[in-house]
Amino acid sequence: MIQSIDQMPAVTSPEDWAKAKCDKYDYLIAAFCGGVAGLVDVFFVGDPLSSKLGKGVDKVADKFVQKAAQFFWKHDQRASGKPKKMPQSLVQCISYLEQAFPVNYDARYAKDLKVKGDTLSGMRPANHHLLSFSHSPDIIGLIFSIIDQFTDLATFVDGGKIICVKPEKTSGAIPYLQGTNLPSRLFCGFVNWLGHLISDLAGSSSTRDPKKDSRGSGIPIPFYELFLFCDFGNIDGKTLAETMISVFEQGYDARFGVTMAIPVILQDLMIRVIWLIRQKIFRKKSWKESLPSDKHADLRIMLIVGNAMFCVIDGADAAVRGFSAGNVVTFICHLNLPGWARLVTLVLKELSIRYGPVVIEKLNRFGEAVLGIMTPAEKKKLRLFYARLEEYDRQLNDLYVQFIAQIEDEYRELYQEIDETFSGDNNSSEQAAHSVRVAELSGVDDSKIIRDLDQLDDLFS
Repeated sequence: MIQSIDQMPAVTSPEDWAKAKCDKYDYLIAAFCGGVAGLVDVFFVGDPLSSKLGKGVDKVADKFVQKAAQFFWKHDQRASGKPKKMPQSLVQCISYLEQAFPVNYDARYAKDLKVKGDTLSGMRPANHHLLSFSHSPDIIGLIFSIIDQFTDLATFVDGGKIICVKPEKTSGAIPYLQGTNLPSRLFCGFVNWLGHLISDLAGSSSTRDPKKDSRGSGIPIPFYELFLFCDFGNIDGKTLAETMISVFEQGYDARFGVTMAIPVILQDLMIRVIWLIRQKIFRKKSWKESLPSDKHADLRIMLIVGNAMFCVIDGADAAVRGFSAGNVVTFICHLNLPGWARLVTLVLKELSIRYGPVVIEKLNRFGEAVLGIMTPAEKKKLRLFYARLEEYDRQLNDLYVQFIAQIEDEYRELYQEIDETFSGDNNSSEQAAHSVRVAELSGVDDSKIIRDLDQLDDLFS
């Protein structure tokens, strides 16, 4: 029989809290909060092109891009290439960020790259931010951006496969920041990636022209690019990857991702606040015990129930609108991807908490059973094998550290010799001596190095 609030037993120990169960009021509260958030999603989020909340988020994104551009302009120390006047309009701010943080992978069409055949034939301004891995605002995008900047390549996804190609041409613009050694170059590469993402957040300067009345093509939602590997299925004649590209082209970008996150955060906060009030006022707990942390089993279940209710409403609305429109793209455009991702995360986390120790215990028993049938000699050989593996791993790690240190020393010496070669504090003889050392460090053949004036005369005689 379900107990009322007054009949609930006092729960004091951490063990009891970890096993606490929800009563009917907890379920009702969670369902109510999820329902409210679901209605907000239906009536105020909707799809990217007609979203009421989305228009407000777009304006916030525009203001952020303007503020960021003006901040970077104030701290831009370049002698040339910097606009004389601070950028004011959105188009001016985007244009400044594009030239202050240029990248070699910002191709809009296949003709901008050295590709053959029909490779990337479907790439255009509406989807090139998605097809380019380096435009993703996540760890994947950062890694590929650094690689592309260091190798002068551009990484794209075509037909479910990663391809690295050479750009046909580059803008020739000088990056806002440039490093002098490996750590500083990595840092500057990160800042350049971030600055370029900001320039693309609200669309490019050409697509945000007020005369065109377009919100532009922004950057993708974090990890949305993983859909590009789903090059299978048949959805209205398209694969899942092609369908998700079409969804992105409808404005399903990072700005709309923030819009979709609003009702998800709203229902999460509502549940946590109401749970805290119930613990503090009705159950007379201390503030420490009333903090809504994940250690409380009843709170975790309430969050799952609330998020599930939210996803049911969101899914039903998307299904109705997709059915009425007669296409899958409309259905997906109305799906709240952050909400569904949140639900999956909560469920997997709860399964890990409840059954993770059981799985680990089963694996340990299995290992003990396997080891139990071994003879003492076999157990000894196994221990020696693991000891050798650990020793090899230690040696490899030591070699790796030595290799990195050697590379850093060589680069440090090379850049120092380059600085000395062009330093005005040195006379011509000293500069020549340093230039010889630069050639030696760069691996130039000894027979091709000019070491003194006599060799220079022989070369031109």
